[in-house]
Amino acid sequence: MTQLNRPDDGEEGKLRRWVANLQLESWQLELLITGFSIFLLATSIDQYEVFKSSFRFNKLVVTANANSIFIAAGVFIVNTIPLALKFFLISLLIHLLLRGFWIGIVGLSSVSNEIDFTKMKLQGPFKKGIPKRVKSLDDLIFYLDQVSSVIFAYTFLLAFSILSVVIVASFLFSTIGISGYLQTLISNPATIAVLSLIFIFVFIVLFLAALVFFLDTILFSAFKKSKWFSVIYYPIYRFYSIVSLSFVYRSIYYHLITNFKRKQIVSVSLILLGVLFVSYRINAWDTYTFYPETISENEYIIQKGHYDDERRGGYIKHASIPSKFVDNNFLELFIRYSPSKNGVLEFLCPESKGLERDPSFLDGMRAGMESARDTTKSIEELLGTDSDYDELVKASIDCISQIYNVYIDDVLVENPELFFTTHENKGEKGFEVVIDIEDLPRGRHVLSIDHLVFKGSPFNNTIVAEKLSMSKFVKISFWKE
Repeated sequence: MTQLNRPDDGEEGKLRRWVANLQLESWQLELLITGFSIFLLATSIDQYEVFKSSFRFNKLVVTANANSIFIAAGVFIVNTIPLALKFFLISLLIHLLLRGFWIGIVGLSSVSNEIDFTKMKLQGPFKKGIPKRVKSLDDLIFYLDQVSSVIFAYTFLLAFSILSVVIVASFLFSTIGISGYLQTLISNPATIAVLSLIFIFVFIVLFLAALVFFLDTILFSAFKKSKWFSVIYYPIYRFYSIVSLSFVYRSIYYHLITNFKRKQIVSVSLILLGVLFVSYRINAWDTYTFYPETISENEYIIQKGHYDDERRGGYIKHASIPSKFVDNNFLELFIRYSPSKNGVLEFLCPESKGLERDPSFLDGMRAGMESARDTTKSIEELLGTDSDYDELVKASIDCISQIYNVYIDDVLVENPELFFTTHENKGEKGFEVVIDIEDLPRGRHVLSIDHLVFKGSPFNNTIVAEKLSMSKFVKISFWKE
């Protein structure tokens, strides 16, 4: 008989022994990673909310030049990530609880490893039922070790799966966005119609292919088992494996569906989703049924964000004043400049575009060398920081003032003088107005602002005067002392 080579004799044997030892001690790594991950997730959720608020405030703003589909894709991504983080946190907490229970059972088994049911003097159906159904400590240790390890791996699988869904959805959004962007570059109606049909067809094909891809994943690779459909599905699988980054976690997925029963995987999934749903519903549980939601500006709702001395974090969304109590004859009003106004401003004040002046060191060097070659031009003129620039800024602010109407107690403030400024709260860019309120009587007053908005379709970037109209922007109550 030919003697077979022992696998432990070579490098393969060393690797196998190393993996086996690692598997036996994996619970320590699991606890270490779980504890560290829980700490990071618990502290990062609030930090992510700050980042999301800043990103949406400064970047994810629909303008006349930014395609609203891309903005919608960005909003979808930043809003989905917190759900994935919370789901990840809940799953890891369940894993930590099971591992803690498992360690407790291991410690108990070192004291006593057997259950003496005879001392309980059970009678009737309990005499046979309890010893039959109650696991020994060794069996329970082995069972809990398997369950904990599977939940640990399954948590990361689901987290990556959620990420894949977000990436694919953003990819599909971007397909529509590219179509809308190309239409703005083409003036021929016939060409636009043809491109629209092509992109609609491409989007439908990609959407159906993505749906098939995710259905195959949920149905435990059912489409890969079909003799004829697998040929059609293979290129879809390869394409979306790259787009969704599923090749990163594919090994975990195939290991789980081939080594565990489907009902076990479905049960774990439903339990985790149920815990997430319950926690979400608890957070959304509203018992203040007679309290209004702050979804629009209203003079009967005091919003702390409108007052600089009462704001506790967050951005100035619309406007603000120093305090709700005014003890002098001048009221300082800050109106936030939003990039969503870019389309209206470009229509009304096209000459004001490109006001920013922040020359770098290299810009200064080039201006200095060019000024040395052409002595008729000064460095200030070349950098655009001379007196002509001051006149441009003045003309711009005069033009921008057209888009705002300021009222106090429904009385229009005539010719309000606007100034460019940056608020000290979080560096919000905007305009400052100083209003003389000497003639106002002591007591409560309402400051309201209307702004010029475009009432057309968000998918059409062409702004016309007929589609511009004044709309309510903000209402702020204050009291003059």
